[in-house]
Amino acid sequence: MVLAETLTTVLDHRAAATTAASIHLHYEGSVIEQPLARYTGIDGLAGIAVMAPTQGLVEWFPHDDQPLADLAPSAREVDGTGVALCVVVPASRMGEAHRALRGEPLTLQPWWRDGETVRFGGPEVP
Repeated sequence: MVLAETLTTVLDHRAAATTAASIHLHYEGSVIEQPLARYTGIDGLAGIAVMAPTQGLVEWFPHDDQPLADLAPSAREVDGTGVALCVVVPASRMGEAHRALRGEPLTLQPWWRDGETVRFGGPEVP
């Protein structure tokens, strides 16, 4: 008897970042994905940064274990550069994100799994 292999798709911050990058690529010719630590220059920040330069936008997709308050100092550095910052977190972390990043110069956006697809909600001000 041969058993069929069961495939489980892991949808995490990396999948959400890649999905967002694909969406942005539809609107501009070049989108850059890089580790959040490289983008910020701060070792220990875990996640992915998606840059859409033509749109003047950078989106941060923090790792599930990344404390969100640790993003605040880097968010302040992005402010004033002419780039809009959006921190995109699983919908289940939106309350935590609002508490941790209240008053910071950014927007928040939820993402969630819908079957094998990543879906995004609307941006919110923390």
